[in-house]
Amino acid sequence: MCKRIIRRHGVRIIILFMVLVGFLAVPISAHAKQITSLYELDGQKIGIVTGTMYDSIVKKALPSAQIAYFNGAGDLIAALEAGKIDGFPGDEPALKLMKRENDNLTILDGYMDSFVFGAIFPKSDNGEKLCNEFNEWLDGFDKSGKLDALMKKWIDSPESELEPPDFKSLPATNGVLTMASECGYAPFDYISGDSPSGAEIDLAMQFCKDRGYGLKVAVMNFDGILPYVQTEKANFSLSAISETEERRQSVLFSDAYYTCGLVMAVKNEESASAGSWWDRLMSSFRKTFINENRWSLFVQGILNTLFITLLSILFGTTLGFVVYLACRNGNRIANLITKFFLWLIKGMPVVVLLMILFYIIFGSFSINGAIVAVIGFTLTFGSAVFGMIKLGVATVDRGQTEAAYALGHSNRHTFYNIVLPQALPHILPAFRDEVVSLIKATAVVGYIAVQDLTKVGDLIRSRTFEAFFPLIAITVFYFLLEALLGFLVGRIEFRFDPRRRSRRRIMKGVKTDDTH
Repeated sequence: MCKRIIRRHGVRIIILFMVLVGFLAVPISAHAKQITSLYELDGQKIGIVTGTMYDSIVKKALPSAQIAYFNGAGDLIAALEAGKIDGFPGDEPALKLMKRENDNLTILDGYMDSFVFGAIFPKSDNGEKLCNEFNEWLDGFDKSGKLDALMKKWIDSPESELEPPDFKSLPATNGVLTMASECGYAPFDYISGDSPSGAEIDLAMQFCKDRGYGLKVAVMNFDGILPYVQTEKANFSLSAISETEERRQSVLFSDAYYTCGLVMAVKNEESASAGSWWDRLMSSFRKTFINENRWSLFVQGILNTLFITLLSILFGTTLGFVVYLACRNGNRIANLITKFFLWLIKGMPVVVLLMILFYIIFGSFSINGAIVAVIGFTLTFGSAVFGMIKLGVATVDRGQTEAAYALGHSNRHTFYNIVLPQALPHILPAFRDEVVSLIKATAVVGYIAVQDLTKVGDLIRSRTFEAFFPLIAITVFYFLLEALLGFLVGRIEFRFDPRRRSRRRIMKGVKTDDTH
C-alpha cells in the first residue's frame, strides 16, 4: 500500500515540500513605498470577511476601493502577504493581536469608524425571553466592574497567562444553551488547544454559570452565524457581531458589551523574515502542530472528514444502485422522479445544497451538521453512482442479455450474474475518481458548523496567523486520504478485472477431468 501511495502521490508531496522550502528560504523583499495613510488605499483592493458590515464602511471612507471577500482572518493575511489585496479592516484589539504574532502587518493610525458588539438572539418568544434575561444579567455584571476586568484580561494579558474557559463543567440545572461562534477572531473567540476560548466564550460562560445553564459552543463560518441563530439551532451568539439596522430585522440584539474602533491593516514592507529557512520551517511546524496540542485538532478534522466521506460512499452507493434497479426496466414513474431529482441535485452547487438542507429542510430539527453533510453528499454521490451504473451496463452487448433469456435465465439472474459482472470493470475506475472528488468536496462543510479538515486549518490559521504552512499541511493530509481510499477502491477494482483473474478463478465450476 505504501509503495502505491508513494507512486501515485509522492511527486505531488515532493513538489509541495519544495514550494514550502522555497517560500521559507526567500526573505520578504522590501517594497518601494510603505503605505502610511488610510487614503493611500483609495482605489486599491481591500479584503473583507464575508458577513461583516465592514464593506459599507470601507466604501464610505474609500469610494474608489475595490472590495474582495474572504472567509476569515487567515485568508486575509494570506492574501495580503501574497499581494492579492492591499489592506483589510478589523477591530483594533484583534488587529493588534495579529500584529504581535505577525511582523508582516502594520496598523494605520486613525479609526475608520466605531461600533458596539452585542449578543444576538432569535426573534421568537424564547429568544426574547433569553435576550431580556441576558440584558438584566449584563447590566449587573457591568456595574460590578467585572465586564471591564474580563475584557481587559483577554485583550491585554499575554497568552501564557490565559486558560480556556471551563464551560463544559457547568452544572446545567436549567438546561443547556447552544452558542454559535466563529472561533476564529482572537482575542474575542478562538480555539486554544481543542477548546473554544476568548473573551466572548468567557462572557457566555459567566452568564450561564450565574443563571444555571450549561453551555455548548457550535463553531462555524462567520456568515453562517445569523441563519444558525435565526432558525433557532443556536439559542444565541457572541461573536464580535456589530449591530446594524438590517441585522435587527433578522435577529434580536442585546445591550452592548464592548465598544471599539475599526482600523486598517496593511503589509509591513520593511519587515524581513529572520533566521534561516530551517528555523522558520520549524517555527511554523511548532505553531501549526505542537503549540496548544493543535495536532489534536487535525486528528479531529481528519476523523470528521472520514466519517462524512465513508458514510456518504456507503449510503450513496446503495442509493444509486437501488434507484437504478427501480428504473432499469423502464418504469415510467420511477424514471420521471429520478430524472427530476438528478436535474435538481446536479444543477445545484454542493454548498448551496448543504445550506438548504441544514437551514431550510431540517431548519426546525435539532440535527447535527455532520449528519446533514452525510445526507447531502449521499444525494450527490448517489446521483453520480446512478450515472456510472447506467453507462457501465450500456457497455455490455445487448445480445448477451437476449441469449441469457433464450437459455431460460430470469431477468434478475441475467442482470446479477451476466450483465453486472461485465459492467463493473467499466464502473469502478469512474467510481474511484468520484471517491477522490467526494473527499475534496467535503471541504465546504464548515458552512454548516462541521469542523472538518479544511475548517480546522482555517481555525489554526486564524490563531497562528501563518499564511502558508497550514495550507500545505492540509493539502498533504488530503493527498494521504485520497491515496488511502483510492487504494481500497483499487483493490476492489483488481478483483473484478477479468485480465487479472487467476486460472483457478477462471476455471471455477468447470470440470477439467470429465472423460465422458
